Amino acid sequence: MPVEHQRHGATAAAHALLLAGYSVHVAPSLNTLAAPDGDRQAARRYLDRLTERARAAETDQDIAAVLAEIAAPEEGLLPQFLQSLISTWATWGERRREDGLDDHARRITQIRNQAARHTPPAAAPGMSVPPPAPSAAPSARRR
Repeated sequence: MPVEHQRHGATAAAHALLLAGYSVHVAPSLNTLAAPDGDRQAARRYLDRLTERARAAETDQDIAAVLAEIAAPEEGLLPQFLQSLISTWATWGERRREDGLDDHARRITQIRNQAARHTPPAAAPGMSVPPPAPSAAPSARRR
C-alpha cells in the first residue's frame, strides 16, 4: 500500500478509536489530520483527564495527587501558566514602550498590579468607598 494510503488508514483508525472512547497516540508522521493547534487540543485533553481523575477520586490522596499536578510549586500547571502570562505581559509591554505608548502601558501595569493585590479599584488609595445603600424591600423575616 502506498505511504499516503497508510497515513490515511492510520488516521482513520485512530479517529474511530478516539470516538469510541479510547486513548490513542498517532505518530505525527502518520497523522494526516495534524493541525497547528494540535498542542492546544492535547492540553485540553490533559485538563479534561485531570478533571475526570478529580471526579473519580476515592481518597484524599487521589485528590491531593491531582491538586499537586495542578499547583505544584515549580512543575505544576498554575506556576507554568503564571510564567506564560508574565512573559506575554512583559513582551507586550516592551512593544508598547518601543512604539512610544508608555503611558498606556504604565496605566495598564497599574491596573494589573491592583488586580494582583486583589484590591477593588474603588478601595484604592485616595478614593472613598460609599457605604452600602439600605435595602428598600421590607424584611421578610418577622417575629
